[in-house]
Amino acid sequence: MSDTQTIAALQTGNRFAFEAVFHAFHPKVYGYILHKTHSSYMAEEVVQLSFIKLWRYRESLDPATPLSAQVFRVAKTTLIDQLRKEAVRARLINGAPATETAVERLEEKELAERIQQVVRDMPSVRQRVFAMSRFKGMSYKEIADDLSISVRTVENHIAQALKQLRHNIPFL
Repeated sequence: MSDTQTIAALQTGNRFAFEAVFHAFHPKVYGYILHKTHSSYMAEEVVQLSFIKLWRYRESLDPATPLSAQVFRVAKTTLIDQLRKEAVRARLINGAPATETAVERLEEKELAERIQQVVRDMPSVRQRVFAMSRFKGMSYKEIADDLSISVRTVENHIAQALKQLRHNIPFL
């Protein structure tokens, strides 16, 4: 069954379609959440809540968007909600101010992974120039000397790298 057919079946309340989606995605979503949290308890909790939300909001699924993307989006937002609740619970128990450090760490880690992926997709020279500038802290002149290119070429590579990052990660 295609994603469009599966989504249409879910939207009409077809429990067999939901069961098929659950069995197809449960191990993947569990693995994703376990990787992010390193907690089997949290992974089990988030996965169950995610599929409950998927069923509850099935009518709002978008047939034009891949089902896997929608399932993982629900799981990710559910995870963030759970981490926020845990932070509030910890504050109430410990009497300390609630911090969202777990959520912030998760978001920072995902952003860093996304940036690394975009950098890996850059042409090799642009990738090297960007890494030397941003990760090693080298000046444009040092990069130009090291790679035997002009400072203007370094500037162009940095400009293109930043443009590529902003295009692939719009909120940067």
